[in-house]
Amino acid sequence: MIKKIFLLPIMAIVLILGGCTNSNRIDTSSLVQTVTAENKSGKTVYNFYLLKNCEDVQSVSVEADSLEKAVILAKKAYIPMLTLSKLELYLIDSNLGEKNLKTDINYISKASKISPLTYAAFSDTKTLQLFSKDKEALRKVKEHIVHLKNNEKELSVTSLSIFNNFKGKNNGYLSICYISSEKELKADIVKIVT
Repeated sequence: MIKKIFLLPIMAIVLILGGCTNSNRIDTSSLVQTVTAENKSGKTVYNFYLLKNCEDVQSVSVEADSLEKAVILAKKAYIPMLTLSKLELYLIDSNLGEKNLKTDINYISKASKISPLTYAAFSDTKTLQLFSKDKEALRKVKEHIVHLKNNEKELSVTSLSIFNNFKGKNNGYLSICYISSEKELKADIVKIVT
């Protein structure tokens, strides 16, 4: 009986001071690995694909005018701890145009918690839909972007290089990657006016 009385306060102190063993773990369900922006019925929908170890693709979709607003809405409505610190790829529907690209790249490049080396590219709608079905879509798209960049040195593939080239260093044009999947996944170059 005396042992139980003696051990009880010690255990309580250990639990209070030690805390929870899971407190230092990162919840991967809040880490965004890919963001796509697509045009759905004239509105911009941002899809946040999460870093998960399960078989299914996990995503959150938000309707917003910009990526910055979409992040705020996704945090309020779905995942309060949502973070873009592991963002590897930003794909934008070519139907949304350069205005959305410029606004979102500006946000990605200036946000301190997002890597400036995040790949960014235009895409067709079919490619954007791959991400909701195929966990390997990110790897496949990144391989095509890297391969195209190795063959075309003037191509801007990261959010930082695109942001810098919007300043008009390249005679008013910006070469950016365009990913399509008409018959198979492929990458081309699109020139846009800066």
